[in-house]
Amino acid sequence: MKLKTLILTGLASVALTACTSAPKIPQLETGVLQEVKNLDVYPDTTNNKAKLTKFSDKCVIEFTGNLKAGKAVEQWSFKSLTLISGGSASFAKDGTSTATNFDLHDATVQKNFLTLRNYFAKEALAQCE
Repeated sequence: MKLKTLILTGLASVALTACTSAPKIPQLETGVLQEVKNLDVYPDTTNNKAKLTKFSDKCVIEFTGNLKAGKAVEQWSFKSLTLISGGSASFAKDGTSTATNFDLHDATVQKNFLTLRNYFAKEALAQCE
């Protein structure tokens, strides 16, 4: 009877530990590392999300959000802390669209990139080194 109690106690401890430990970010060669939703961004968007994807030579953050006038999509390519490229596209409800490349040397662009980057787990970002 004591052995049965000891085994059940051990199994319960293992189960509790498994449920309370933080999930591990898997190491990937390429693919989606993490996705975050409902970010606090300006301008205000609804149902927004950002996805961090690893490629063989860089990582890309793709942000999408719905504005009152339509949908906005941003893409940021980087390796480690170095921003390689960035741009946005807006898709209006009337069917028109616009696209813009970001000036990577602009301080506001750099700040926006770092702010968005900080929404992701350090373990996921470490794979972009």
